[in-house]
Amino acid sequence: MSDFIYVAAKNDDAARDRAFYLLKKYTSATLMRRAIGLYREFLRDFEREIKRPEVKIDYSDDLIRFMRFLQPMEYAEPLLVNPARRPEAFRMLLDALDFDSYIWGRTYEELGAADPGNLFYKLGYRAKPQDSIGIFGKANLSGCLLSIMATTLSKESVLYLSNKEGARSIKRWTYESIFYDDLPSNAVPPIRFPAQPGTCPPRNEDNTGEVWTGRQIPVTGIWEPWAIDPKIGVRCPNYYLAGDTASQYQFEGTDTLEDVRWRLIWKDSRYASGQIPSEEDDYFAPDPSANLHAPIMRQARPGEVCPESGEWFAPHLNNQTFRMKAGEIMPGPQYTQMGSVIWYLKRRPQIPSQD
Repeated sequence: MSDFIYVAAKNDDAARDRAFYLLKKYTSATLMRRAIGLYREFLRDFEREIKRPEVKIDYSDDLIRFMRFLQPMEYAEPLLVNPARRPEAFRMLLDALDFDSYIWGRTYEELGAADPGNLFYKLGYRAKPQDSIGIFGKANLSGCLLSIMATTLSKESVLYLSNKEGARSIKRWTYESIFYDDLPSNAVPPIRFPAQPGTCPPRNEDNTGEVWTGRQIPVTGIWEPWAIDPKIGVRCPNYYLAGDTASQYQFEGTDTLEDVRWRLIWKDSRYASGQIPSEEDDYFAPDPSANLHAPIMRQARPGEVCPESGEWFAPHLNNQTFRMKAGEIMPGPQYTQMGSVIWYLKRRPQIPSQD
């Protein structure tokens, strides 16, 4: 669960800062390039495994089908830092995200990919993408990152507060939903905030240029909803592309959508130079609080960068072991029925000194 819990009227400024940080991260070139890189790794690893001499079945057609989703990703990749063409890149990546429903769709379900004797299963395939590990875990992590981008752009997407039938759903994004990462089925990556997440721009007190629900957003950036009822005040910011239609807002603790007035607080010009700003270096960096010289057991979570090469095991994945290289992405899922998945580095026993 996110280490930040929103408390109405108590930590609104802290909530704004953290929501601002997440919205920038979820729409960043760094996040989308990470998703593309993970999918490339999945294809590379899958091709390596199916070409092993002991594999007697020809899986080349499957590889070709999986590879077709890489093409729109590669077209989109150089456009992610081109301000004029970023919306085009977003659309291409949304098309590429179809790999998730294809790989975990009816075709491979009927072919028994989740059966323990199947090669796909041995490579980490599970019936639910969020339960997949190993090679297929990389494809799931790629889909998770692209999904969080997609649900940040789409104001029609919802987040579920429970995995039970009839669970309450919340529109994205409100303060009630943006910090919620408990259910892996919602495809919200584990939320980790830096020690200093940065400061959200001040509230826009000027109603000049505000956009009412149902009207067109003129500028790509982060907009803040002002309630018609002054007692409610300003709520959770959202990211909009120019040309989007301003949505209604589901106020925290309610099930109803209401018209609001959206006001721009941040114009997205971060890639005007064609370069990625340095602040994005920390988006997927290892936890800076980790003491690299401490004798305690190293830890990492699915989706994070492996901080040290070696053999890693996860108690909540039945102590499955993977050999990882520093810089690779730790495999998923983030959660199982046993709880949150944490990988631990196996330390070689120290040989006693002969002195």
